[in-house]
Amino acid sequence: AGRASLVVTLEKARETWWASIFKDADPRERIDTTKVDSTKKIDEYDDLTQATIRKIMFDQRQKARGLPTSDEMKTNELLEKVKYLPGSPFLQDGSPPPDDDRGADSATDPS
Repeated sequence: AGRASLVVTLEKARETWWASIFKDADPRERIDTTKVDSTKKIDEYDDLTQATIRKIMFDQRQKARGLPTSDEMKTNELLEKVKYLPGSPFLQDGSPPPDDDRGADSATDPS
């Protein structure tokens, strides 16, 4: 039998610690949120954890402003880099769009 997977993305309506992602979770499987130390300063964490926290905070601010997250920005930059490469699905008949002057002959003068 083949394996299947399910990806679930949850977004919080407000910033708070969740005891569980399931409403009716067994109390033994819940996190005691009163024991979560959320008073630690960012610079008290190791470099990787600090970077992750800063990325999450940046992405939350971007999302709240209706702007792209850091991952969306990376994806857009990559798409811009490959947009006009040979074989790109963004090209029609293998040539750049008419408003792109990269293929224009600079010696041609329309006047």
